[in-house]
Amino acid sequence: MADRRPRAGARRFSALVRRAALARSERGAAGRRPLWRHGRRLGPSVRGGPERAARRAERAFFESYFTPHAVRGTGEARLTAYYEPIIQARRTPEGVFSEPLLRRPNDMITVDLAAFAEAYDSEALRGAPRRLTGQINGNEVRPYPRRGEITPYQGQVFAYAHPVDVYNLQIQGSGRLAFPDGTQARAAYAAQNGYRWRSALGALRDSGELETASWAQFKAWSDARGIEATRQALNADPSYVFFQEEPIEDPSAGPRGASGVSLTPMGSIAVDPAFHPYGAVVFVDGTYAGAPFQRLLVAQDTGGAIRRGPLRGDVFFGSGPEAGRAAEQMNAPARWWTLTPRGAPIA
Repeated sequence: MADRRPRAGARRFSALVRRAALARSERGAAGRRPLWRHGRRLGPSVRGGPERAARRAERAFFESYFTPHAVRGTGEARLTAYYEPIIQARRTPEGVFSEPLLRRPNDMITVDLAAFAEAYDSEALRGAPRRLTGQINGNEVRPYPRRGEITPYQGQVFAYAHPVDVYNLQIQGSGRLAFPDGTQARAAYAAQNGYRWRSALGALRDSGELETASWAQFKAWSDARGIEATRQALNADPSYVFFQEEPIEDPSAGPRGASGVSLTPMGSIAVDPAFHPYGAVVFVDGTYAGAPFQRLLVAQDTGGAIRRGPLRGDVFFGSGPEAGRAAEQMNAPARWWTLTPRGAPIA
């Protein structure tokens, strides 16, 4: 039987590490530069030659310069996956293409609680989120409206699509918009309204409306029940993601992650940045479709559903429907190791 586990070539992964190294160095990552100095050496060592030789060179590189450390902590130890959807869209509402894609609102503000560290003792801020998102109401900062309370203003909408497709785009964090004239644009993540994500699909499954929380079933349910019933179902999730439209200059490149670097299929992972700095190299050991899933990955993104500790991650599977079908199958416990430069502290 053919091995259908998703793979990424060694040369592709080495290019990913080099991009992460260069980006990290440009940002002046104090105290971690040995990692990125070594990372820039990786590309030439595996350039050219057969893939098996490239994998040997990659392994030799990491064994020479890095030491693995088991990641431990409380919270769920689990790997899931995400991808970049490609959805049909319109510039004006048309039939089922009725759900707007919204730009970041002008009245949204973000409060960095770390800036208040001197004003409040650490005990007062213990357990508080790192950032708060809201809006100014008189002399107060109030929570931003929930999904069902958001009303678009003139100029905020830049495209329309099927409500289920827009929700999928918000869950994945970004996606490509395909228009009838053959052009495409990227809906890139811009902001989120501050509420914790709750699965609208899971709520429908738990209520008996869906047999399984799958996108195919949800879209079939939506088409049968209509737009208003779909919007009501989506309001079970108070979280809402805003986008910004960007041109697609390189169709082969993935979307930018939170680290500012384009994501690489089967090479990038979304993590909780409170535990893993962007650019960190991790090794994960889990399962995929009943087979072992063991892979070196680079932390380059984050997401609301995985800001839950050091052992929760989301692997980027690529772009398009095939990547989406593969990503839906990834949901399993996993062990983690972080790779640090030899002689460097892990804290």
